[in-house]
Amino acid sequence: MDVKTKHIEFLLEALSEKTGQPFDKTGFAEMTEQIGSIGERYLYENLHLAKKNAMAEGQAVLNLQQAKLDLIAKFLGYKNYRLFAEHLDNPVDKVLLGLIGTYYSYVRKNEKVGTLFRSPVSITNDQGKISMNLKGPKWNFKGEVVLKNGCLFILLKSDGGKMIHHVYKIGVRESPNLLQGIFSGVSTAFDPIGGRAILVRSESEWTALTNAELRVADLKKSRKILNQRLAAYFSSYEKNNLSINKIVSFSVEDLH
Repeated sequence: MDVKTKHIEFLLEALSEKTGQPFDKTGFAEMTEQIGSIGERYLYENLHLAKKNAMAEGQAVLNLQQAKLDLIAKFLGYKNYRLFAEHLDNPVDKVLLGLIGTYYSYVRKNEKVGTLFRSPVSITNDQGKISMNLKGPKWNFKGEVVLKNGCLFILLKSDGGKMIHHVYKIGVRESPNLLQGIFSGVSTAFDPIGGRAILVRSESEWTALTNAELRVADLKKSRKILNQRLAAYFSSYEKNNLSINKIVSFSVEDLH
């Protein structure tokens, strides 16, 4: 298998960073111990020395065993070496990388009474792609985060077949603490619904975040600035919720 010499350099650097080991025989011995199922000699001679010699001679490609490269890539968190190489050739945008972390998602319930749904959200680097995970009371949703025209587009899908679409404005802001956007989905009565959505960054671990239904009236009384601002932002049903008319005939008569 022909691989780029530059890719092997990055592979070894990533391996050294993850294991905390230097590029010497002792370091490579510890690396192989942590990886397992691969020999110290392979790392030191077939990768490190071969890469070093190839770069000195201006050689752009090395012929290496794919199975062993796959083992190292898996240790680094990738499904296989091919995905690792694709990530190097198409690096993740800094704006997307800055999103990695935990959040709370807030949307207003599609009722006149002011109630917010609060859901845990985790944004991760999933083998070179930025993914959003949203934990609902019944379903867990996951989708890739795509950056286009200064906005984040996320189509979230659950194992149960439900889907939600989120769009957030971000521009070129890196590591935002709060994002404003909109969501669209389907109600339990199979009606298209939509409205405002907020993502607020959290310092807590993903496992510590919890789902909740929060009354706007209670948030208004809170001493926390965030709760007060959420109450003000989501106070109006007309500004936060969107739904269609009742459908009877699927004709112009429904537009009453």
